Amino acid sequence: MAQPTTHDVHIDTALSNISIAHRNEGYVADLLFPQVPVDKQSDYYYVWTKDFWFRDHTEVRGPGGTYAEGGMELSSTQFECINRALSFPLPWDVLENQDAAVNLETAGAEWLSDQFALNRELKLKALIMDAGAWTSDTTLSGGSQWSDYANSNPISDVETGRQAIKKLTGTKPNVLFMNEEVWSKLKNHPDLIDLFKHTQTGILTEALVASVLNVDRLIVGDAVKNTAAEGAVFSGSYIWDKNAILMYVPSSPGLMIPAAGYAFSWKQNGYTIAITREEERLRKRDLLLADHAFIQKVTAADTGYEIINAVA
Repeated sequence: MAQPTTHDVHIDTALSNISIAHRNEGYVADLLFPQVPVDKQSDYYYVWTKDFWFRDHTEVRGPGGTYAEGGMELSSTQFECINRALSFPLPWDVLENQDAAVNLETAGAEWLSDQFALNRELKLKALIMDAGAWTSDTTLSGGSQWSDYANSNPISDVETGRQAIKKLTGTKPNVLFMNEEVWSKLKNHPDLIDLFKHTQTGILTEALVASVLNVDRLIVGDAVKNTAAEGAVFSGSYIWDKNAILMYVPSSPGLMIPAAGYAFSWKQNGYTIAITREEERLRKRDLLLADHAFIQKVTAADTGYEIINAVA
């Protein structure tokens, strides 16, 4: 006896309440180099020469004597924001036929925004993990690497870097940055576990480790990039190298304060990533246009200390 089947009573359609997308959970570039809004695409910022702040210029003055005069040195450093742009097409016939779960305009805007965030991450990695980016650094190898639990001493290594920055600048670094692979080894290091084994559950957080290493914050960079060419099999790897960097990051940009680095953002589009929708009638489509003018710059190389090859 003929009966309707499930395929007869239901025609498959795309679900409207879920779709699948992969993206990085978070980026750290703006946490390490705070954004500074600027009104001109290129300009200068002032730098007070530190030598004059750490040398005693006072002199003895006798009764009726004159006052010794002192002075300071002031210089300026140039920056130029580089404009980067990207677009996403919205063909009208495609928009007319899309399902509710697709929403190309929203997806395209989010993709464009993520592209710029990914770009800032990649640019900062190339800048601050470049050899010679910081005044002081050290390279670990063999037993000194933190992945060697029997022989390495990460607490001592970080303290050495902290003291190096303090002696050079009079400022204590307040941030320790590392990539996910370094963090995965460090949080399980016996030297750190032993400090908390009687008071904690054995699972160390960034805040707990930061307190031991005498910094305000420990930041982990875990963003991933695809190193394969378009169309090839996805090949994911961490953006950040297996290094750790001590640095001073101000709570906000300001006058006469140190900062390892800043990201200068031009006001061209409200200082942020601007996404606009423009019509192309001859091609029967709209375009989402995104651009952002910025430059990341190390502004005080002596407030950074890099531990290269922190883990194997």
